[in-house]
Amino acid sequence: MKIRIHEIEMGSQDLLYTSAFFKLLGLPPAIEQDGLTVFSSGQPGMDLNVSKHMPQGITQLSFITDDLKSMMEQLTVQSILFEGPYESHLGMLSIRLVSPDGIPIVINTPTDSSPAWLQV
Repeated sequence: MKIRIHEIEMGSQDLLYTSAFFKLLGLPPAIEQDGLTVFSSGQPGMDLNVSKHMPQGITQLSFITDDLKSMMEQLTVQSILFEGPYESHLGMLSIRLVSPDGIPIVINTPTDSSPAWLQV
């Protein structure tokens, strides 16, 4: 089973102000749309997102795996609770869980309808 970090998403109340901050740091925006700015992190396949999808101050880590079923089995054996799987953006299937420190985590797997660049 392969897994890699996909994105770090931070909730923002003032998307324009927060996006301007990261632009000042030198991060180029790859996507700017209503409620979301995606920055190139400098690492291929990993994004830094600022969005209104989550409350201000909340940071969520997202991973991509090539075997979500095995991941769910592993979490179940370890008695780690998760929600899903559910259909997510970009044609992915996802599960949601929380780290021991309370950090929201999403683990995704691409499907046949996902873009080629998401394949693990």
